[in-house]
Amino acid sequence: MSSYKKKTDFVDYYKILNVPFGSSVEIIKSFFRDKAKVLHPDNKLSGSSEKFRELLVAYKTLVDNNQRKNYDKLYLEHTRKETDNNSLVFFLLPHDRIVYTNSIAYLARRGLLRRGMRTKDWMKYTGVYHDIDILVKKEEKHKNVVVKIPLIVRILCPSCMGSDVFCSCCNGKGTYKSTRSLNILFVPKLLVHNKIYNIELSKFRPDKFIHFKKKNIKLRIEVV
Repeated sequence: MSSYKKKTDFVDYYKILNVPFGSSVEIIKSFFRDKAKVLHPDNKLSGSSEKFRELLVAYKTLVDNNQRKNYDKLYLEHTRKETDNNSLVFFLLPHDRIVYTNSIAYLARRGLLRRGMRTKDWMKYTGVYHDIDILVKKEEKHKNVVVKIPLIVRILCPSCMGSDVFCSCCNGKGTYKSTRSLNILFVPKLLVHNKIYNIELSKFRPDKFIHFKKKNIKLRIEVV
């Protein structure tokens, strides 16, 4: 039995790989390669057989969809228990402190709605390459911050299941647009000022008939 299944002996694979919960497979692979070079037994200066084996187990678990789903359930359960033990507080971040960096209001304040200004133009101009700012106050850093982010999704038509061009429900499009909330828990150790987290949205699909319009979003923590 894999070690992550033992609730009494929980191992934080995200901490071992030095990546945040919800990281994309690409990020996990990148961090694994960097740490593997340092911990590989062939590295006479910093290599460690035990730590390398631990790193390898963490990597294999988090890049496998089925294993990761099972592990993430245990991770969240462990986080809740740890929270109860430490008497930490859960705090729901107000919606006005979730700032979309590509919103009309955000761009207008910076004078970037001029005709001909494309997305890549304002990104280059401002140096802002993330999608959302998460504004956390200093006195909230010791809490577990829950962030509910409304995102656009495409939903497979429940009437025709996307197979009828004459469907009256979806007008033959097969899907329709809606919104769903992406719920993310930031424990205190993740609330680092200016830290950017790349979230792979496929890991958070509500069900198999719904998919987020974007594949990834980048969130930046801003302590104010």
